[in-house]
Amino acid sequence: MTTPLEDALQTVEQHIEAVSAALLKADAPTLEQASTGLRDAAARFTYALDLSRQQVSSITPALKARMDAIAATLVVHRESLARLAAITDRQTAVLVPSQDSSANATYGNGLGGKQKAAGIAKIYRSAG
Repeated sequence: MTTPLEDALQTVEQHIEAVSAALLKADAPTLEQASTGLRDAAARFTYALDLSRQQVSSITPALKARMDAIAATLVVHRESLARLAAITDRQTAVLVPSQDSSANATYGNGLGGKQKAAGIAKIYRSAG
């Protein structure tokens, strides 16, 4: 017989596996759905954990080990998401130039750059 805490923990583990699979595929819609499911499962687990602390039953070493494994997996997921976000930012920068790209235009500053005042060319100015 499993306790509500064990059931909630198993649900969290299942959602973590779904998030892991979506991260490996870099599938944004699936990742969003899996992340939402994980968030909801984590909220239910927190509620079950609070209820179990109110009762006499304590957290067994096996449950503690499973919770530690989840924590370690979440750290890896956070790092993977940071890497994926950096890759996405780089890809976006290639496809959509930034607003200040006119300063780096091939033939001058473009339309948005500073305009120099009209006047005599430097070569005609006196050196003194």
